[in-house]
This record gives sequence, C-alpha cells and structure tokens, in this order.
Amino acid sequence: MIVRGCLLSCALALLAATDAAAQQVKAHMEACTEWGRSAGELGTRNSCNQPISILFMTLGDQRIVEREVPPGAWFGTGAATDLLSGGWMFTACPVGYAPNVRFAAENQAAIVDSLYNCLSARPGA
Repeated sequence: MIVRGCLLSCALALLAATDAAAQQVKAHMEACTEWGRSAGELGTRNSCNQPISILFMTLGDQRIVEREVPPGAWFGTGAATDLLSGGWMFTACPVGYAPNVRFAAENQAAIVDSLYNCLSARPGA
C-alpha cells in the first residue's frame, strides 16, 4: 500500500512538472524600457522591435495599469507626481506573456530586483 501511494505521488509530481515545463518561459524585457517624463507624466518608451506588455503599480494606492506597448510607442502611467513618492514598480514581458510572480505589493522586492521571468499567458501556447 505504501509503494502504491508513493507511485501515485511520483506520477502526480511528474505530471505537474511536465505541465510546468510545457509552458514557455521567456526573459523579461525591462531593457526595452526607457523611463522618463513627458508632459509631467512618468512613462516609458518601448525601444525594442517587438511589442511588450507592461504592468505598472504606484505602491501608495496600489493602482495597476496594464497595457500592450508597440515598438517605439510611449506608455504613460497616468500617475500624478505625488503618487510616485510612495514608490512604484513595473514588469515588462513579451505580449502574450505574464510575470511568473504575482504582480502585487507583497512581491515588490522580487519585482523591483527584476527577479522574474515571463510565462505564456495563453493556454496551449
């Protein structure tokens, strides 16, 4: 009975590992961002030749802005300067991908230190 339980546990673990491995993993695309101000608003320009998906959060009010940004386009955060005093964070992934850590204030350290990859956000991709 113990052997049977162990075999079942091993099989389930193998299935979970196979499913996770089947998801495509890509590096984040933070290098495509050039953060600055335009018309008094914080934002970034996508300097890469492919579209990126940006998640942005002001840590004071934890408002999230998510947008796909074409190559060469500007991403405006809509954040007023006083909201930025509490800090902010962002992730940048290829379009169709999302950070492998939940985009939430409790994951601020990992996100700000760029300790995330991008997983396919589309089933079967």
